[in-house]
Formats: sequence, C-alpha cells, structure tokens
Amino acid sequence: MKSLTALFLAFLIANSCNEKPSEEQETFVYWVNSAKVACEGVGQRQCLQIQKGEQFREGEWQLFYSTIDGFNYEPGFIYKLEVSEVKKDPKSVPADASSIQYTLVEVLEKKAMEPKTDSKIAIQLHDIWALQAMNGDVVRHNQFSGRNKQPVLEIFVEEKRIGGNDGCNSIFGSIETLTDKSIRFGTLGGTKMACPNMDLSAEYNKALQQVRSYKREELSLYFYNEADKEVLRYKKVD
Repeated sequence: MKSLTALFLAFLIANSCNEKPSEEQETFVYWVNSAKVACEGVGQRQCLQIQKGEQFREGEWQLFYSTIDGFNYEPGFIYKLEVSEVKKDPKSVPADASSIQYTLVEVLEKKAMEPKTDSKIAIQLHDIWALQAMNGDVVRHNQFSGRNKQPVLEIFVEEKRIGGNDGCNSIFGSIETLTDKSIRFGTLGGTKMACPNMDLSAEYNKALQQVRSYKREELSLYFYNEADKEVLRYKKVD
C-alpha cells in the first residue's frame, strides 16, 4: 500500500513539473503614427512609432521594435488599434526576440494625415541637414565620440515630423508649428544608448526644443530661439 502511495505521489510531482507556465494575456489600445522612423537594434532598420492608452497625446511617440501580428501597416495614416499582448515564458524565447507577442484584435480607427503643407515651405525645409554650429560654436563630427557621427536632422514637412540623430541616439518628434518663418518642435523621443560624451548630445536636444523660427540661405538652414538668437545652423546633405 505504501509503495502505491509513493508511486502516486511521484506521478503527481512529475506531472506538475511537466506543466508549462500559463501565458498572461492583456488587451490594450495602441496608436500608430503615419510614418516609420529609423531605429537601431540588430542593425539599422525602420520602426513603427506608437502610443499606448485610450487618449491620443500629440507628439508623444515611442519607438516600437517588435511587430504586430495581423496588422497591415500603410504609411500616411494614423491608426487606433486594439492589440492583444501575450507574455511568453522567458525560457522559451531567444535572446534577441521579444518576450511579448503582439496580435491585432481590431482596427478601431484609420485616419488620413492632414492636407499637405504649402509647397514653398516644403521646398525650403524638406531635406536632410547636417549640423554645422550650435549656440554659436562650430561643431565637428569627432566631438561626438560615442557614435563618431555628426548630428543630422531630417525634416518631413508634409507629415509634420522630424527624425535623425543627436550624435549618439536616433531621435524623432513632431512639428507643432510651421509657417514661412516660424517652426516649433514637439517633445522629442529617441533611443537610449549610452555614449562617452553625452553632454553635447544633451545640449543639441535642448537647442532643438528652443527653436522658434528659421531662415534658409542657399544650402544653409538657421534656427533661432525666442530671443531671435541663432541656436543651430545646418548644411544641406547632398
């Protein structure tokens, strides 16, 4: 009798050890921006920009490094989605993969972007610009030792957004105000890599947030703060 009891207990223990941990599933509202941006993970690639939550927050986009199963992304539209998140057993997930599986439940909204901005402004600004000076001081690419590259700003006039890098991390943000003389950027987002010299990158990001107006002269672009003082100067990238 004792041997049968011991055998039964051993069976229960073995069976419990073989049971797979249950996967947790939750559903969230996702907002997806109208354009992808450059991001860095395993090599350079393009990532979605997303927000989580019922309420849309202007300019508060975050990089999304994974994919949403069943979601057919089309640029030029802002999406509101219902997305299922399933947390996988970390032991079963490869080191370079996400521990969360994202699956589309429903497309709640699909809204086209605003009408195109004045073509004159687009011709003036829509380009890639390499930083030449910051707060009156000439900058060189080797000053940004972490990535050894000069900050670059890409302006997407029709989509009212910016992208580029700050000498260390990729950055992105919205354009909140844009006329033939005025320009103002929303809150900037970006990757979170650490570089040896972060002070210059931080100064650059701060300067971008101070921009209130601009002027283009031939291949140069000048940004000015509220006091009409030059804070950033760029040269058009060929």
